[in-house]
Amino acid sequence: MAVDEQALTRSLDSLAAALAELDGPRVSSVSAYLTATVSAAAELLDVEYVGILLLDDAGRLRAVASSGALAAAVELAQQQLGVGPGPDTVAEGRTVAVSDLTDIAEYAPLTATVGPLGLRAVLSAPITVEGDVTGNLNLMRTDTHHWTQAEAQAAEAFAGVVAELLATGSRPLADAVPNGRWPQPAGTEE
Repeated sequence: MAVDEQALTRSLDSLAAALAELDGPRVSSVSAYLTATVSAAAELLDVEYVGILLLDDAGRLRAVASSGALAAAVELAQQQLGVGPGPDTVAEGRTVAVSDLTDIAEYAPLTATVGPLGLRAVLSAPITVEGDVTGNLNLMRTDTHHWTQAEAQAAEAFAGVVAELLATGSRPLADAVPNGRWPQPAGTEE
């Protein structure tokens, strides 16, 4: 797959702008932004599925967003088994590209669980917040695929958007978010 650099830049700029503007799109949670990010990544990067795993307070990976049922199943399996490109990305702090999951003996438990769903190739990019790997963004395909450097860079760019969202989301916006909506900037009314 060829990465359209201009479309990638426009998409990343759009997502970053939405994060920076408190009067931007109405969402009820960070989860809505994560879902929008995985959907945008799947479409723009021309992969069937995208998912996100994040570390919880106890250091366990948790599935938090996915672009479809297969991605949700894969993320949940990686969470439960502790095996796969996502856990490896977090442990190693680097992007992990797997052309065919069935070729990696260590991934046999994952392949046994999600293989019947047709998953074959995964590209996992680390999500890094304030210098710490806090999770990963997984691109998934149902065919074998040799991931290119451009694809890895694009996945890393989307992981960067997720990292910015997490960093922004962890800053207090106000004591509470009224009615599940982002606060309005001073001087504006709905």
